[in-house]
Amino acid sequence: MIGVQTMKDERAKWDEAAPEYQSVFRLGLNDYNSALLRFWQENGMLTPGCRVIDIGCGVGKYGAYLAGLGCDVTLTDISENMIAHACENMAPYKTPWRAVCCDFNEISGREEAFAEGFDLAISTMSPAIHDAATVKKMSRMTRSWCFTANFYEWRQPLRDALMKEIGIEPRPKHTGDLKADCAALIQAVTDAGYVPQVKYVDYNWSDKRGAEGMAEYMRRNYFADELNADALCAAALERLKDICDADGNVNDEINTKVAWIYWRTGERT
Repeated sequence: MIGVQTMKDERAKWDEAAPEYQSVFRLGLNDYNSALLRFWQENGMLTPGCRVIDIGCGVGKYGAYLAGLGCDVTLTDISENMIAHACENMAPYKTPWRAVCCDFNEISGREEAFAEGFDLAISTMSPAIHDAATVKKMSRMTRSWCFTANFYEWRQPLRDALMKEIGIEPRPKHTGDLKADCAALIQAVTDAGYVPQVKYVDYNWSDKRGAEGMAEYMRRNYFADELNADALCAAALERLKDICDADGNVNDEINTKVAWIYWRTGERT
């Protein structure tokens, strides 16, 4: 069980991150998102008018894409700020949708918002589905398919070089071992009594940020708790100013591999 203070910290973390997620949403559909939607359609997971729940939906990126395809969409997230953005992003759509701010660990899955069940349940890049208990709950809510996407590898060259230059040992944005976490989730699906299928997909992108924005990104994700955080941020900013392009921006290239883990709820071991 996650403690009350830990849960408050978790909510605060995602509340703080919401504006950056919203700025990414405004960039629109990318190649990875398109490939994922196509995968769901080609494998019979996504059909016209189906009911879909997105657990840990963030600002509702996939909810908007799915509503655009005519799906009935339910969005859930632990962060009130994420849900507020999700409601804003879903507002233009006339297809049925609803957004629920909740901790997936604390709900039963039988609440009124979820009572009709779903044809597809997804959870992408979210810690909400993390063990056999949450896999079982997700599966009970779903008539057909469950799908999760989690980072399996993450490489960020500019971040690592910058951390070395300001005197910090490079460390990942994501705590823990990504490969071990994916393996544990695959095992959790098996332990819950289902048959996991896995597909590994490359996902590469470049975030363009101003020097100040990149320095604040570094502070927020890597040394916010350091006693000399202000000095580290200033050092990072000075170095970033040296490598900006003519428009004052830096390109933060990120190269990842994602594990798509999915299973039929009617297929039991």
